[in-house]
Amino acid sequence: MAVSQKDIAEYLGIDRSTVTKVLNRDPRYSASEKTRELIFRTAERLGYDFTAIRRPFKREYGRVRINAKARIELLNEDGSLFDEGEAIITNLSIGGALLSDIRTGMMMLPLKPFSLRLGIVDVPELADLQGECELVRVYDRGESGNFQLGVRFVNAKLRDRRRIREFVEFKLRHHRETSGQVADPEAFLEENRKQRGGAPVQND
Repeated sequence: MAVSQKDIAEYLGIDRSTVTKVLNRDPRYSASEKTRELIFRTAERLGYDFTAIRRPFKREYGRVRINAKARIELLNEDGSLFDEGEAIITNLSIGGALLSDIRTGMMMLPLKPFSLRLGIVDVPELADLQGECELVRVYDRGESGNFQLGVRFVNAKLRDRRRIREFVEFKLRHHRETSGQVADPEAFLEENRKQRGGAPVQND
Protein backbone atom coordinates (compact mmCIF):
# COMPACT_ATOMS: atom_id res chain seq x y z
CA MET A 1 0.00 0.00 0.00
CA ALA A 2 1.37 3.40 -0.99
CA VAL A 3 2.50 5.77 1.75
CA SER A 4 0.43 8.97 1.83
CA GLN A 5 1.12 12.44 3.19
CA LYS A 6 -1.48 11.67 5.86
CA ASP A 7 0.58 8.63 6.94
CA ILE A 8 3.67 10.82 7.28
CA ALA A 9 1.75 13.42 9.29
CA GLU A 10 0.35 10.78 11.65
CA TYR A 11 3.77 9.17 12.07
CA LEU A 12 5.27 12.51 13.06
CA GLY A 13 2.27 13.71 15.03
CA ILE A 14 1.95 16.93 13.06
CA ASP A 15 -0.73 18.52 10.90
CA ARG A 16 -1.17 17.06 7.42
CA SER A 17 -1.20 20.51 5.83
CA THR A 18 2.33 21.10 7.15
CA VAL A 19 3.56 17.90 5.49
CA THR A 20 1.80 18.80 2.23
CA LYS A 21 3.22 22.32 2.08
CA VAL A 22 6.77 21.20 2.90
CA LEU A 23 6.80 18.27 0.42
CA ASN A 24 5.32 20.49 -2.29
CA ARG A 25 7.86 23.21 -1.49
CA ASP A 26 5.09 25.79 -1.20
CA PRO A 27 6.86 29.18 -1.55
CA ARG A 28 4.20 30.84 0.63
CA TYR A 29 4.87 28.54 3.58
CA SER A 30 7.81 29.06 5.93
CA ALA A 31 9.09 26.12 7.96
CA SER A 32 12.27 25.67 9.96
CA GLU A 33 15.13 23.76 8.36
CA LYS A 34 14.82 21.14 11.12
CA THR A 35 11.13 20.56 10.34
CA ARG A 36 11.75 20.38 6.59
CA GLU A 37 14.60 17.92 7.00
CA LEU A 38 12.57 15.78 9.40
CA ILE A 39 9.60 15.58 7.02
CA PHE A 40 11.70 14.75 3.96
CA ARG A 41 13.80 12.15 5.78
CA THR A 42 10.71 10.52 7.27
CA ALA A 43 8.94 10.47 3.90
CA GLU A 44 11.98 8.81 2.36
CA ARG A 45 12.29 6.29 5.19
CA LEU A 46 8.63 5.26 4.93
CA GLY A 47 8.88 4.83 1.16
CA TYR A 48 6.84 7.81 0.00
CA ASP A 49 6.55 8.16 -3.79
CA PHE A 50 8.10 11.57 -4.44
CA THR A 51 6.95 11.61 -8.06
CA ALA A 52 3.50 12.47 -6.66
CA ILE A 53 4.53 15.94 -5.50
CA ARG A 54 3.70 18.99 -7.59
CA ARG A 55 7.19 20.48 -7.63
CA PRO A 56 10.45 18.75 -8.52
CA PHE A 57 12.19 17.18 -5.57
CA LYS A 58 15.72 18.52 -5.44
CA ARG A 59 18.39 18.78 -2.80
CA GLU A 60 16.29 17.86 0.23
CA TYR A 61 16.48 14.29 -0.96
CA GLY A 62 18.79 11.94 0.91
CA ARG A 63 21.37 10.90 -1.66
CA VAL A 64 24.63 9.01 -1.60
CA ARG A 65 27.79 9.23 -3.69
CA ILE A 66 28.47 5.86 -5.32
CA ASN A 67 30.45 6.45 -8.57
CA ALA A 68 29.04 3.28 -10.15
CA LYS A 69 29.07 2.35 -13.82
CA ALA A 70 25.70 2.30 -15.55
CA ARG A 71 24.24 1.30 -18.90
CA ILE A 72 22.11 4.01 -20.47
CA GLU A 73 19.70 4.10 -23.37
CA LEU A 74 18.23 7.28 -24.82
CA LEU A 75 14.70 6.62 -26.04
CA ASN A 76 12.66 8.68 -28.47
CA GLU A 77 9.15 9.76 -27.57
CA ASP A 78 7.74 6.68 -29.36
CA GLY A 79 9.99 4.38 -27.34
CA SER A 80 12.45 3.64 -30.15
CA LEU A 81 16.17 3.67 -29.40
CA PHE A 82 17.98 6.94 -30.20
CA ASP A 83 21.39 6.10 -28.73
CA GLU A 84 23.03 3.99 -26.04
CA GLY A 85 26.23 3.80 -24.05
CA GLU A 86 27.64 4.07 -20.54
CA ALA A 87 27.82 6.61 -17.75
CA ILE A 88 28.92 6.94 -14.15
CA ILE A 89 26.22 7.36 -11.50
CA THR A 90 27.83 9.99 -9.29
CA ASN A 91 24.94 10.41 -6.84
CA LEU A 92 21.96 8.13 -6.23
CA SER A 93 18.74 8.70 -4.30
CA ILE A 94 15.32 7.08 -4.20
CA GLY A 95 14.10 9.82 -6.54
CA GLY A 96 16.81 9.85 -9.19
CA ALA A 97 20.49 10.05 -10.02
CA LEU A 98 23.25 12.31 -11.29
CA LEU A 99 25.04 10.92 -14.36
CA SER A 100 28.54 11.95 -15.40
CA ASP A 101 31.29 10.73 -17.77
CA ILE A 102 28.58 9.94 -20.31
CA ARG A 103 29.75 8.03 -23.37
CA THR A 104 27.32 7.15 -26.15
CA GLY A 105 27.65 6.41 -29.83
CA MET A 106 26.60 9.84 -31.10
CA MET A 107 27.46 11.86 -27.96
CA MET A 108 24.41 14.06 -28.34
CA LEU A 109 20.91 14.43 -26.90
CA PRO A 110 17.70 14.23 -28.95
CA LEU A 111 16.15 17.57 -29.90
CA LYS A 112 12.65 16.22 -29.32
CA PRO A 113 11.24 14.91 -26.00
CA PHE A 114 12.97 11.75 -24.85
CA SER A 115 13.44 9.47 -21.86
CA LEU A 116 16.29 7.36 -20.53
CA ARG A 117 16.59 3.76 -19.42
CA LEU A 118 19.20 3.19 -16.74
CA GLY A 119 20.81 -0.01 -15.50
CA ILE A 120 23.25 -0.03 -12.56
CA VAL A 121 26.26 -2.27 -13.27
CA ASP A 122 28.68 -1.88 -10.35
CA VAL A 123 26.26 -2.28 -7.42
CA PRO A 124 25.41 -5.99 -6.88
CA GLU A 125 22.39 -5.13 -4.68
CA LEU A 126 20.81 -3.15 -7.54
CA ALA A 127 22.32 -4.79 -10.62
CA ASP A 128 19.04 -6.32 -11.81
CA LEU A 129 17.09 -3.05 -11.69
CA GLN A 130 16.13 -1.31 -14.93
CA GLY A 131 14.97 2.24 -14.26
CA GLU A 132 13.02 4.48 -16.60
CA CYS A 133 14.08 8.10 -16.15
CA GLU A 134 13.28 11.55 -17.38
CA LEU A 135 15.75 14.40 -17.71
CA VAL A 136 15.37 17.20 -15.16
CA ARG A 137 18.63 19.11 -15.54
CA VAL A 138 21.78 19.36 -17.68
CA TYR A 139 24.98 20.51 -15.96
CA ASP A 140 27.66 22.08 -18.12
CA ARG A 141 31.17 21.00 -17.13
CA GLY A 142 32.94 23.92 -18.81
CA GLU A 143 35.99 23.69 -21.04
CA SER A 144 36.35 19.92 -20.65
CA GLY A 145 33.33 19.50 -22.89
CA ASN A 146 31.80 16.94 -20.55
CA PHE A 147 28.36 17.36 -19.07
CA GLN A 148 26.25 15.80 -16.34
CA LEU A 149 22.60 14.82 -16.44
CA GLY A 150 20.25 14.99 -13.49
CA VAL A 151 17.52 12.37 -13.99
CA ARG A 152 14.36 11.47 -12.09
CA PHE A 153 13.01 7.93 -11.82
CA VAL A 154 9.51 7.50 -13.24
CA ASN A 155 7.11 4.55 -13.25
CA ALA A 156 9.26 2.78 -10.66
CA LYS A 157 7.69 -0.13 -8.78
CA LEU A 158 7.28 0.34 -5.05
CA ARG A 159 9.52 -2.66 -4.25
CA ASP A 160 12.29 -1.24 -6.44
CA ARG A 161 12.04 2.13 -4.69
CA ARG A 162 12.29 0.34 -1.37
CA ARG A 163 15.44 -1.47 -2.49
CA ILE A 164 17.02 1.79 -3.56
CA ARG A 165 15.92 3.45 -0.32
CA GLU A 166 17.41 0.64 1.78
CA PHE A 167 20.68 0.86 -0.15
CA VAL A 168 20.88 4.65 0.21
CA GLU A 169 19.97 4.49 3.90
CA PHE A 170 22.68 1.89 4.53
CA LYS A 171 25.32 4.00 2.78
CA LEU A 172 24.24 7.19 4.60
CA ARG A 173 24.21 5.39 7.95
CA HIS A 174 27.66 3.99 7.27
CA HIS A 175 28.91 7.47 6.37
CA ARG A 176 27.48 8.94 9.57
CA GLU A 177 29.08 6.23 11.66
CA THR A 178 32.50 6.49 10.05
CA SER A 179 32.49 10.30 10.07
CA GLY A 180 31.26 10.54 13.67
CA GLN A 181 28.00 12.29 12.78
CA VAL A 182 25.15 11.55 15.13
CA ALA A 183 22.22 13.30 13.47
CA ASP A 184 19.53 10.65 13.40
CA PRO A 185 15.95 11.77 12.73
CA GLU A 186 14.68 8.25 13.50
CA ALA A 187 15.73 8.62 17.13
CA PHE A 188 13.74 11.84 17.27
CA LEU A 189 10.71 10.11 15.73
CA GLU A 190 10.92 7.25 18.24
CA GLU A 191 11.13 9.65 21.17
CA ASN A 192 8.26 11.68 19.76
CA ARG A 193 6.13 8.54 19.50
CA LYS A 194 6.88 7.52 23.08
CA GLN A 195 5.96 10.94 24.41
CA ARG A 196 2.64 10.73 22.56
CA GLY A 197 2.03 7.21 23.89
CA GLY A 198 1.94 5.60 20.47
CA ALA A 199 3.74 2.61 18.99
CA PRO A 200 6.34 3.03 16.26
CA VAL A 201 5.27 2.28 12.73
CA GLN A 202 6.66 -0.96 11.35
CA ASN A 203 7.60 -0.99 7.67
CA ASP A 204 7.51 -4.17 5.62
